[in-house]
Amino acid sequence: MLVNITQKIKSISSYFYRNYTAPRIYSIRDRKILSRNTELKNKYSGQRCFIIGGGPSIANIDLARLADEQTFVVNEFEKNAQYNVLKPKFHVYIDTAYFAENTSYWHEQFKKKDLTMSPSTTLLINLGAKQFIEKNGMFKSHKVYYIGMQGIMGRYFDFNIDISKYVPWPKNSILLCIMAAAYMGFKEIYLLGCEHNFLEHIKPGKNTVVSFGYGYEDELLKLDLTNDDVIKAMVVKREQNSNYSFVLANILQLFKNYEFIYSKIRKIHPGIRIYNATPDSYLDTFPKVKFEEIEFKRP
Repeated sequence: MLVNITQKIKSISSYFYRNYTAPRIYSIRDRKILSRNTELKNKYSGQRCFIIGGGPSIANIDLARLADEQTFVVNEFEKNAQYNVLKPKFHVYIDTAYFAENTSYWHEQFKKKDLTMSPSTTLLINLGAKQFIEKNGMFKSHKVYYIGMQGIMGRYFDFNIDISKYVPWPKNSILLCIMAAAYMGFKEIYLLGCEHNFLEHIKPGKNTVVSFGYGYEDELLKLDLTNDDVIKAMVVKREQNSNYSFVLANILQLFKNYEFIYSKIRKIHPGIRIYNATPDSYLDTFPKVKFEEIEFKRP
């Protein structure tokens, strides 16, 4: 019984440190890097922005309509056929596979981005990638802001969403975009390409790696995802040999995080409105609108 009590105390202590103490310590340690993010604080106060995921519905949208808007894109979006038409204002990378040890496939994909992305695009990147980027001489023509992430979002403690300090690990890039947009002062935030229909595609089994469908050609479909060597080159170590329940737990936490972040933003930024303009989206946290009914300035 004493052993069980001791283990529980250690577990509680570890949880408190990882999710409450560590983010504060890291914010002090990395304050010089993170303080640069204050350049973005309320820079776009009162304006609107569009956060564009990689979902297949993007292929059916004329992105030229967004060319004069403030736009956020994520991950592999530069592969979209309309990328040069859109020329996004912000590109967000938080996935650790881009720079984690041994994920060689994503290392090469990350290096290519320096040659394909418009220099006018501002980058928001996981702080953990800073050493990898500097070692490989990447993004010297781009303005780069680093985002520190540590801990989780929760209902019972006051997590931070101010990107000049460490924020919780959001689970996906869209949530980081929402935090950044709120910090920058955007009043209206529209989500596109956020189908979040993961459960329609997941296949249980060893090394569960799933292509959910994208608004661009998915190179993953050309790879042998049953080959252990391919998996090791693509998937960070902690996610190798994942199974169905592991993936389900991650999806559940992702949807909870949307609820947590929406509640937090409504509390501290009550004037901000967030809408999901993705057709047939499973993400029902935010009010849904039709992209076709959004008003744009006429050229």
